Amino acid sequence: MSKALLQRNLDTPGTRLKYLRSILRLTRAYIEKKYKLPEITLKSWENSMIKISKNGIKRCVAVYKNEGLIVDEAWIADGKGLDPTVRLSLGHYFAMPSEIINLPIDADDEIAMMRDAQEFRDRYANAVVMIVSNDEMSPHYRAGDYVGGRLRPCSEFDSIVNKDCIIYLKDGGQYFRRLFKDSLGRFNLACLNPLGRTAEPIIFDADIESAAAVIWIRRKDE
Repeated sequence: MSKALLQRNLDTPGTRLKYLRSILRLTRAYIEKKYKLPEITLKSWENSMIKISKNGIKRCVAVYKNEGLIVDEAWIADGKGLDPTVRLSLGHYFAMPSEIINLPIDADDEIAMMRDAQEFRDRYANAVVMIVSNDEMSPHYRAGDYVGGRLRPCSEFDSIVNKDCIIYLKDGGQYFRRLFKDSLGRFNLACLNPLGRTAEPIIFDADIESAAAVIWIRRKDE
């Protein structure tokens, strides 16, 4: 298991399951209603009250894939493999080379982006990568861009103030925002796009667990 996962308190299958649900901001009730996965069962798995089986992991992978989040079964079980990636479809990435030779250019570049992201994670200790999913950080970043950085603990936050960061909150929330520090020593997270559609353009007094200033960006060849 990577140090990055340990820093983010994702050291058990249960905490990783809870993290997946937080990425998509889904409730257990929603999952039960749409996918017939009992709320109490998912809660028991997430809180490590019941050990999740291989079939349970497969079921969760299918649920989150249908919601647009691609995750390896091994990542849930052991914290190994590719980090969860929010995307409409990444099926081609897992295809055999003979199956992707004739892919259209945009699909081929998407595969290259995924591989570049994995190389970045392999190159640096505590590296994390996020896919920009909205226009909150426009015009500097576009939806679909990959951004990466190295996770820092709270003792090092002052060194990344006023920088664009991948942020992990203690309540499980995950954001890509610019990090500010006010006169009272509180950390605030701000969008760059004043015309964005987010309901909360500034998160005041954020309870941050870890953060990574962006040092790597990859976007499609357009």
